[in-house]
Amino acid sequence: MSVADTPTTDQKNPADRKKFGVIAAFSVAHEVPAALGTIMVPTIFVKEFGMPVEYLGLFALPLLVSAFKWAWAPYVDRFGSDRFGRRLSWIIPSATIVALLYVAMAMIAPSMDTLFAIVALFALIKIFFSTYEIAADAYVVENLHDDEKGSGSGAVWFGKEVGQVMGLAGLLFVADVYGWKAAFLCAAGLFALLNLIALSRKEQPVRGRAEDHRATVWGYVKQRVNRRILLLTFAFSFAVQIPSAIIGPFLGSKGLTLSEVGATIGIAASVGAGISLAIASFAIRRIGIKKMAIITAVLGLLALPPFLWLAQSGAPTLVMVLGIIFWGALMTAPIRMTFYAARLQWTGPFQAGTDFTLQQCAWFLGFAATLAVSGFVAGQIGWTGVFIMNGVLVTLVITTFVLLHDRFSEETALLYRAPLESEST
Repeated sequence: MSVADTPTTDQKNPADRKKFGVIAAFSVAHEVPAALGTIMVPTIFVKEFGMPVEYLGLFALPLLVSAFKWAWAPYVDRFGSDRFGRRLSWIIPSATIVALLYVAMAMIAPSMDTLFAIVALFALIKIFFSTYEIAADAYVVENLHDDEKGSGSGAVWFGKEVGQVMGLAGLLFVADVYGWKAAFLCAAGLFALLNLIALSRKEQPVRGRAEDHRATVWGYVKQRVNRRILLLTFAFSFAVQIPSAIIGPFLGSKGLTLSEVGATIGIAASVGAGISLAIASFAIRRIGIKKMAIITAVLGLLALPPFLWLAQSGAPTLVMVLGIIFWGALMTAPIRMTFYAARLQWTGPFQAGTDFTLQQCAWFLGFAATLAVSGFVAGQIGWTGVFIMNGVLVTLVITTFVLLHDRFSEETALLYRAPLESEST
């Protein structure tokens, strides 16, 4: 019996659909605090304390922790309480520590004298936050059966959009009106509350995990198919996240204020993405990942013309910008979700935390590479050139993904099928 033929949890226990709510809550919690560290804090230090812009790189240093979380992912895989839940054993304690560290951040008065202490505290938060990510990603992989990957991916990416709205339009508003302390206290409360939702569902034992299996990074990368998946993940991330890397400076160059940029990205983009993610989640269940990927390539090209017009326009109105950002998100959001669904399908049950974390590190490095070169490229070929380049690269990586999808699916299934069949017999 193949993995695909295994009865799903939903078929055996309809009440277990609650897991989609838990998965969505993890994604919301993941995104909510991001706006504080990436937008609010750097902006405050530049505008209110006269911090030189050359110091902005300091706030990127804590993010580097994400590139190395693979180092302790095997330990998250190896240890955990089966009685409480192997993944919840890590999720709840690490989420609690992260919330407490946000409270500690709220108690620090921001100034140039406390700048390095704040950056160091952000780095400490990122260590525990990365541990939380490892366990939460493994929870998603292990609790979704093959025919649930589309719905599960939809829950993940819809949660991300909701979290961005709450962070960009919510916490930034709190910071603007009530200040630093209130913003971080709200972040702490929201993060803790969203993760407590996980306790509403008892984590199910994972079928197929060998108890004597020692999770290792080598256990993943020694397989040629997995190395190719990492390369594809890096390339996919680099291509599809170019708009994310340049959208802030691009909109700023068109005359939008910081609050208008936040509202545009946090509301217009998230609403557009939320609509298309809901439709794409349904479509994946009906037509499959590969056919959905082909559709996303066409939709991505439809998003391009309005951005080319915006790049060449002088002073567009805010309404025009909102409409274009909404349209762009509506057309392109399913691209990342479809690839995410495939990555879930390509991850096995034996060391899901380690395997998916390595993929996430490849994704992060792709985005880091985009951040590193996109500004330089924009300076050389202009905004119009960047958007055209983005359209070409996205089309190429989706085409590559479609061509390799069946092979990757077959090869990864072979890696995990024999142990699962042996266990079932």
